[in-house]
Amino acid sequence: MNHALAALVGLTLLLCGSVAALADLARQRQPRLRPPGGPSLTGAVWVVQAPGDRWFVNGEPVSRGRLPGLLGSQPAGSEIHFLPAARLPLGEVARSLAHLRAISPRPVGLALPEAGP
Repeated sequence: MNHALAALVGLTLLLCGSVAALADLARQRQPRLRPPGGPSLTGAVWVVQAPGDRWFVNGEPVSRGRLPGLLGSQPAGSEIHFLPAARLPLGEVARSLAHLRAISPRPVGLALPEAGP
């Protein structure tokens, strides 16, 4: 019984430390409104969501209502990447990704802020 209790305490401390570290990392990162490389990234569409329900497509501000039309008008070979701001809660990122996938005729991939294009 002693080993089970020690393992449970260790697991709890590890989990709490991991969650605290992730929150600290999320606060330090800023979204990239324009992916590095600029116009040389032909065929790629970058959709960025910033806090306050602000959206950007390839660096240009866009209203949420215009997203379906913009995503639907992309050429067949376009790659669509969703880059959420690091400060967005995980639940909001998941809902936004599901929304983009529902309104886009092409697959939408999740790009992590620290990974870049």
